[in-house]
Amino acid sequence: MLKQCLLLVLLVQLIDRSVAVVRFENLKYELNKDYMHGNIFIKSQNDKYMFGADVELAKKIDGSVIITPHVQHLVNGEYHTMVNVDLDTCKVDPVMSENAIVRTIAKESTKFINFSLMCPYNPGRYLLNDFTLDSESPLLKLIPNGKYKMELKAHHYPTPGSAAVMLFMYSVDFELFAAAS
Repeated sequence: MLKQCLLLVLLVQLIDRSVAVVRFENLKYELNKDYMHGNIFIKSQNDKYMFGADVELAKKIDGSVIITPHVQHLVNGEYHTMVNVDLDTCKVDPVMSENAIVRTIAKESTKFINFSLMCPYNPGRYLLNDFTLDSESPLLKLIPNGKYKMELKAHHYPTPGSAAVMLFMYSVDFELFAAAS
């Protein structure tokens, strides 16, 4: 019986070995009220930081939607750009992006969302449920520990040649750190 209990404890430790290794802070966001309303937020629970969103989309969005992720890493007191690309989510699935960091973030995010990353985006409730990174995240193989700034903007072009309409923008600071052993 003692062997079985020890084996069970060891198994639980192995299953629970993925430890949160990210801290989010300084969130700012803006939603275009003509298209959507809701909240983007940071939660913290037992030293685990999570990023979330609960947004109601009021009307269909198609045509061209350009998402621009901008990620900067703090090195020697200065922020250096790691990612700054424009992705048309009506033409290319971000999960298939040529940029390895964008592709990995997109793949990771699909674990936490209730919607497709590709347009069209139909009216309804869009959720990002407690996005976090743990020690098992493939993203940690691509970017080093440290402090970062990330900004994400989305612009809609309803028809070719039309003026851009800002859908949303958010910025958040985050820190990646080694998991405690």
